[in-house]
Amino acid sequence: MDFSVLIKSIDDLASDLVFLDDREIDIPSSGKFMNHLENIINAAEPLNISPLTRVAAVLNQMLESIVLDTMKDKELGFHTFETGIALMQEIVQNFHSIGEHKGSIQPFLETAASVTGVVISGDANVNISQEPETQAPEEKIEIQDMSLVKDFITEGLEYIDEIEVNILNLEQNPKNTDTINTIFRPFHSIKGVASFLNLEKIRDLAHNLENLLDKARNMELPVTPSLIDVILDGADALKAMILQLKDEIENRPVKPLSVNLTVLIQRIKKSENGDEDLPSKRKLGEILVDDGLVTEDDVSQTLEMMKAAPEKKIGEALIEEGKVSPKQVSQALRKQSEQAAEASTLRVDTRKLDDLIDMVGELVITQSMIQQDLKQQANAGKNLVRDISQFFRITSSLQRTSMSLRMVPIRQTFQRMSRLIRDLSKNAGKVINVEISGEETEIDRHMVDEIYSPLVHMVRNAVDHGLETSEDRIKAGKSEKGLVSLRAYHRGGNIVIEISDDGRGLNRQKIVDKAMKKGLIATADDLSDQDVFKMILLPGLSTAEKITDVSGRGVGMDVVKQSVEKLRGKIDIESKQGKGSTFITSFPLTLAIIDGMMVKVGREVYIIPTLAIRQALRPARENYNVVVGKGETINVMGQLLPLVRLYELLGIEPEKKNPWEAIVVVVEGENRAKCLLVDNILGKAEVVIKNLGEGLKHIKGVSGGAILGDGHIGLILDPEGVFELGEGK
Repeated sequence: MDFSVLIKSIDDLASDLVFLDDREIDIPSSGKFMNHLENIINAAEPLNISPLTRVAAVLNQMLESIVLDTMKDKELGFHTFETGIALMQEIVQNFHSIGEHKGSIQPFLETAASVTGVVISGDANVNISQEPETQAPEEKIEIQDMSLVKDFITEGLEYIDEIEVNILNLEQNPKNTDTINTIFRPFHSIKGVASFLNLEKIRDLAHNLENLLDKARNMELPVTPSLIDVILDGADALKAMILQLKDEIENRPVKPLSVNLTVLIQRIKKSENGDEDLPSKRKLGEILVDDGLVTEDDVSQTLEMMKAAPEKKIGEALIEEGKVSPKQVSQALRKQSEQAAEASTLRVDTRKLDDLIDMVGELVITQSMIQQDLKQQANAGKNLVRDISQFFRITSSLQRTSMSLRMVPIRQTFQRMSRLIRDLSKNAGKVINVEISGEETEIDRHMVDEIYSPLVHMVRNAVDHGLETSEDRIKAGKSEKGLVSLRAYHRGGNIVIEISDDGRGLNRQKIVDKAMKKGLIATADDLSDQDVFKMILLPGLSTAEKITDVSGRGVGMDVVKQSVEKLRGKIDIESKQGKGSTFITSFPLTLAIIDGMMVKVGREVYIIPTLAIRQALRPARENYNVVVGKGETINVMGQLLPLVRLYELLGIEPEKKNPWEAIVVVVEGENRAKCLLVDNILGKAEVVIKNLGEGLKHIKGVSGGAILGDGHIGLILDPEGVFELGEGK
């Protein structure tokens, strides 16, 4: 909103006051004036005119005092109200002409206090209540991009939930560094995004908690109950602050924080210095008793029984005895946390919905036709075949359309990244151009949410570490402006997202030195550049020379790797020192259904994604070769391709071992192709991907399972994983 609109809002308020009869403000007039003041405050906040918002807030309180007839001197109060409007006009005119307000609003605030009882705390803070609060009221937050703030709220609440769950695991096993890392990452992510959005209080608290956990994971501090209490209190405060932000953008009353942030940060600092004299929360048993879930006798009896097993926790023991449920224990441990849920929505092209409705209608008609044919058995044969064929066609179309409803262009994600790059570049004092291609490429809606965080981490690293300052670029003979490129495209059944920069590139030697210092490797003699670069994906391995609000703790790339692998994707890194780096992430197009080719190896059936298959053939005997140093190959149209015997990798006895008797499926992976030896091809099928569960999800070469038409299970092969198995990686 520009200054002209703001000036008009104030002038409208002044005009309505002038035409008021007998200097009396009734309830309808008061409501009208309050609307004017609310519009002024909403217009002034994005322009960061804090004196104006303070005066408007006091005028709003004065209106209430006039209407409720609680004003000590009504005539003086009305005059002060007029003075306040004139003061707002002066403030906005000054800002419009010289960019600041040089006068003081203190005399107005003091007069308002004398006639209404408003308590004034310095020139900067106005407290509208009759009694001073224990903590200064929260300042309004300047919101520049509403969509980014909403995403931060949703993700921030999820991060807090993740912290709360894992902190319980940490209490069970305080020396588990993996758990500490798992708790550390959400705080790091909250801090980074809050810093970008200028949410200073959230950023500062998350940063202090991050420092505390950093010492714990580096074994500089023991993980004690007191430290866990502080982390939980910090997580509770962060959650309350995020919920405050949510209420603010949804125009709901903002609840004051129940915790004093200054005191909490002091506790964090004391804990960071190893001071154990910190206030502790109520014990779990006390909370369960207070909630009426168990009696004091129940807790006493359980504690007595636990003497024989001191390593057991009270919550675990109560659950085993059937006195409480796991959910009740979890809720008790997170008693101070408020539950918040965010609905997941998706915009869908209405044409897709129309097609879906039409096909469902056709499906119902075809179902009726099949039922009718079955009743008339005499003509059932020919008509039934026709109707079932139509039924299959409609079902297939319905499936494709249903899946397309989940697909959205990656444009919005790229635009958000572009905005992020521009804002980060300003904070870093760098000049950066953004280049985008492939923004129409469609991606599964679920993936859009999942890939957002890793993309943010990679973009931050590109801006903060990858690109040099303008002075350094000129010295290196480069353009003054840095370049970050975002690219998306489909390849081999995957969507590929590339983030490139033309900065300083990765320093191989620095990565090797850091890895050796951490004991990850003994020597780098046999490691390729690709192997070395992938080390930056390990927890805590950062080559940044300094830690900033943006990056530098070695957490971001670890988060990237985990997020990508969670989506059955992979990440590659290409870099040339002094030239720049490219991070290439690839994901399956959809997480629900794939089009596959069913192949048989021995008695087992496997599914190879169709989009990864180049061709299938039975090679002539003379096209089979054994190349020294390269193993078995098949000559496919003049190109020698490595042969991978699936039965050897999978430990299965095949029906055919000679390639000229079996079938060879030419499969493409990442920039390479190989021949997979199978006994037979059973046909093409669209299958619903089923998760293999926690126990089997890390098996290389297999990306999932599917229930086949005969009820048996078929494993879905991951071509790149099969290639790596064949190479012995």
